[in-house]
Amino acid sequence: MDTTGTITNFKTTPGTYFLIGGDSYEVETEGRSYSITNPDPQTLRFELRQGENWAAGADGSYVDRSEIQNASTGVKTSWGAYMPAGTPIGIDYQLMVEANGPNGSFVNTQNSSNGWFIVGQMHNDDVTGGVGTSPPFAVQMDGDHLQIVARYVLPGGNPSNSSSDLHMMTLWTDPNPIVPGRYYDINIQSNVSNSGGGYLDVSIDGKQVVDYSGPLGYGDGTYWEYGIYRSTAPETTAVDFRNMTLVTGSQAIGWQGAGGTTPTQPTTPTTPITPPNVAPSVTQVSASPGTGIADNGDTITMTLGFSEAVTVTGTPTLSLNDGATATYVGGSGTSALTFKTTVAPTDKDTSALAITGVNLASGASIKDTSGLAANLSGAVKTFTGLQIDATPTTPTSPTTPTTPTAPTTPVNLAPTVTQASASPGTGIADNGDTITMTLGFSEAVTVTGTPTLSLNDGGKATYVSGSGTSSLIFKNTVASTDQDTSALAITGVNLPTGASIKDSGGLAANLSGAVKTFSGLQIDATPATPTSPTTPTSPTAPTTPTTPTTPTAPSAIAPVLTVADDSLKVYGRGGTVDLGVGVTTTDPNDNVTVNIRGLPKYESITSALDGQTFRGRDITLTAAQVESGLTLTSNYRGGGHPVAELSLTASAKDPVTGAVATAAPQTIIVTDPRPAATTTTTTTSPQTTSVTSPPASTSTSAGFLANQGFERLQQHVESFTSTLATGRPQAFVTDPQLATGTTTASLASQSFALLNQYLAGNTGRVDSGQIVSAVSQAAGWAQDAILTRPH
Repeated sequence: MDTTGTITNFKTTPGTYFLIGGDSYEVETEGRSYSITNPDPQTLRFELRQGENWAAGADGSYVDRSEIQNASTGVKTSWGAYMPAGTPIGIDYQLMVEANGPNGSFVNTQNSSNGWFIVGQMHNDDVTGGVGTSPPFAVQMDGDHLQIVARYVLPGGNPSNSSSDLHMMTLWTDPNPIVPGRYYDINIQSNVSNSGGGYLDVSIDGKQVVDYSGPLGYGDGTYWEYGIYRSTAPETTAVDFRNMTLVTGSQAIGWQGAGGTTPTQPTTPTTPITPPNVAPSVTQVSASPGTGIADNGDTITMTLGFSEAVTVTGTPTLSLNDGATATYVGGSGTSALTFKTTVAPTDKDTSALAITGVNLASGASIKDTSGLAANLSGAVKTFTGLQIDATPTTPTSPTTPTTPTAPTTPVNLAPTVTQASASPGTGIADNGDTITMTLGFSEAVTVTGTPTLSLNDGGKATYVSGSGTSSLIFKNTVASTDQDTSALAITGVNLPTGASIKDSGGLAANLSGAVKTFSGLQIDATPATPTSPTTPTSPTAPTTPTTPTTPTAPSAIAPVLTVADDSLKVYGRGGTVDLGVGVTTTDPNDNVTVNIRGLPKYESITSALDGQTFRGRDITLTAAQVESGLTLTSNYRGGGHPVAELSLTASAKDPVTGAVATAAPQTIIVTDPRPAATTTTTTTSPQTTSVTSPPASTSTSAGFLANQGFERLQQHVESFTSTLATGRPQAFVTDPQLATGTTTASLASQSFALLNQYLAGNTGRVDSGQIVSAVSQAAGWAQDAILTRPH
C-alpha cells in the first residue's frame, strides 16, 4: 500500500505505468510533453487544454482528460485492479490549482449546471458492472469552488446516468472560492457499499466537511484516479498533486497521510490575503413533499442546508408566498435546519409555493460556532410543481339565495396521480416479458381490492403493492393475445367491484393523470390468431363431391443465417466493430430470433433498430434487431489479446403449431484488442487434391521430391497442428534438410506415400500421432504398418 507518496520510475507515455509509494498507476493522457510532469519526487503536475483526452479510453470530443489510474491496489485483473465493495479506504493528498485568469485568478467555466471538472475520483468497475457510470464519489470544482459529490443505487438498481434508480448527492460545496497557488490538504475515508456499512468522511485542511453514512456506490469494486477529468472547456488548466497516499483495510481507519493536515501557506504573496466573508451561508433548500398538491391541513417540511454547522437561538421563521410562514423546529448545532408549515384556510392558493425570506424575530439568530451571523439570502427558492390548494376563509355566498340553497361544492381535494412510469421504459418487450408500472400520487393512498390498468395492447396491468404510500405498483406480463404496438400506453384505471383508491380521509383518488404513453417501449407479442388458410367455399351443388383434403398443419421453415466474416478484431476500451450478421426467412408468419452465446462480460452488442444494448453469455435478439445492424463494443482494458468465440443460432417458430426450425449454428471468433501486426507467409493449397505416386526417386531428383512431398504434406496437416502441438512434443511438421543419396530417395518416396495415404478417402483417416511417428522416424518407415509403399 502507498504510505509515502514517493514517485519512482516516472513515465509520461499513455498506457505506461509508474509507481507512487510502490503502487502502480497507468498514464491516461493525450501524451503531450506538458500533460503530466514530475517537478519533484512527491509532486505530479497535470496540464490540460481543450480537445486533449485519452484516445485508448475511447474518450469522445466532449471530454478533456489528463489522469492516472491506480492499477495495483486490491484484486488484480487483466485491465488493472479494483478494491472490492465494502473495503475501508483511506486517501490523503494535497491539491493546488494554478492561476489561469487575470490578476492571478482561477477560471473554470464548468459547473454542476453545465458539466463537470473532477480533480480526484473513485471510479466504478464498469467492466464487471456492464454499464458506463459516473464516479461513486469525487472531488470536483464547481466553477471556482471545491465540491464533494457522491452517488449510489440500491442493490439491483441500474447505475447508468439515465436511470431513475441513480441517486446523486452534493454533500459539500466550499462557500469560498479556491485560492490559486495554495495547497489544500484533502483527507478521505470511505467504505463504498450500497448494501450496508457505507460511509464517506472528507476533511479539508483538518476540518471535516462531509460526514455521510448510508448507501454509497453501485455494489461493484472501485479504483482511484488522480488528475483532471472535465467536460470540454476552452480554458487551459493546471493542477498539482503531492504526497499522494492510499491505504485499505484497518490501516485506512483514521489515516492522515504523509502531508499532515496543517495547510501549506503560499510562498507568494508574502502579505496574507484578506479572506472573503466566511459567514455560514445557505447552500441548499428542499421541501417535502416537493411536488403535488398540498391541501388544507397538510404539513410541509422545509430544510435549509448550510455551508457549516450553525447554532439557532429563538424561533426563526420562513415567509411563504401563500401568505403563511414556516416555523423552525430543529437542527441547531448541525448544518441542516428544519422548518414546518401547515396549510390553513387563510392561505392563498398558489401554483408554486416559494420561500420569500427568513425572519429573525426579536432574540432569534442563526450563527456559526464563532458567533458570525449566517448569510440567509440563499434561502429564497420556488418549489416548481408544489401547489397550495387552501379552502377559502370566507366563501362568497348570496345574501338571499334563491336556488340552490345547498352550500357551494368545495374544490376537489382528492389525491391525484402526479407521475406514471414503466420499467423497462424503452426497448422491446416480447411475449412472456414482465413490465412494472408505478403510479405516483400527491399523497399517501389506501388500496382495497385489486385495481387494474388498461393498456393499448389489449392487456392489463394488475395492482401488486404500495397501499399506505404515495406510490402504487402494477405489473403486466406480455401475452400472445396482446397486440403489437410501437409505444405502450396506459389508457385508464379500472376499479372492479369492491376495489378503490382513497386517501386517509376516505376521498377517492382522481385517476385521470394515470393515462400516459411510453414512447420507445414497444410490444412484440406472438399473434393470438395467426393468418391461416381459410376453409374453401363448398360448391353449392357439387355433382360428385369429393372428400376435401385435410390441410397440412403449418410448420416452421428454418431461417437463413449469414455471417459476413467469422473472424473479427476490435480495439478495447470502447472500440466497435460491425458484427456482420443477417437473418432471413421465407415464411413471414414465423417468429424468427437469433441466439448468441459466449459474449464475454467486457463486450456488448447494440442493435441499430432501437439502440438497445445486450450483455451476457446467452442473449436472444429479434430478426428486426439483427437485420437493422449489430455493433459489437469492447470495454477490455488489459494488455493481453483475449479471444472470444461467439456461437450464433437462428430459430423460427410457427405461431400456430409451435413448431421450431433451427438453422445450422455458426461461429464468430473475436480477438480483443487488435493484436500487433505480424508477417505471416501463407502457402496456397494446391488445386489438385490427390498426389500421384512418383516414380522411384533417384539421387539427382530425390532432394527436390523429398522437399516437395514434405511441403504438400505440411499444407494438408494444418488442421492437425493444434492437436499435434498439445498432444505430443515436437509435433509440428517442418521442412527437412535437403537430403542426398539413398536416404534422400527414401525420404521422397516415404513423403509421397504418407501424403497419398492421408488423401485417400477409402483408406481411413490418418491419426496425427501416426504422422508424427512417420516424420520423426524416417529410417523405419519401410516397416511401419501405416504406410502404403509407392509403386
